[in-house]
Amino acid sequence: MNCLEINTLKDWFEHVVNNQKPVVVSFFAEWCAPCRKLNPQLISEVEKNSEKWQLVLVNVNNDELYDVVQQFAKAQVPSVCLFNMGTQTELMTGYSERKIKSFLEKIRC
Repeated sequence: MNCLEINTLKDWFEHVVNNQKPVVVSFFAEWCAPCRKLNPQLISEVEKNSEKWQLVLVNVNNDELYDVVQQFAKAQVPSVCLFNMGTQTELMTGYSERKIKSFLEKIRC
């Protein structure tokens, strides 16, 4: 599976930190209108590039992942990070067409 929503620290380590593929992590909130626009775009992109990377969705209101959210989402949603071999290599905060286009160009490489 190339797109999944994680809810536990065990899943975080399994699907992000210890993943051999690059992983795009979208930190979102259900009440966030830009998140509702962004996540479908990311899901569409992963369908086109599933051999290259995986998409992980993290709800910022998940108490078990509070420390992860604080470390990587910087208290702003949407926040999208690219992880390579468990290390964050890219970060996009907020949402605009220009930002998402630039971020997707970076991860397609």
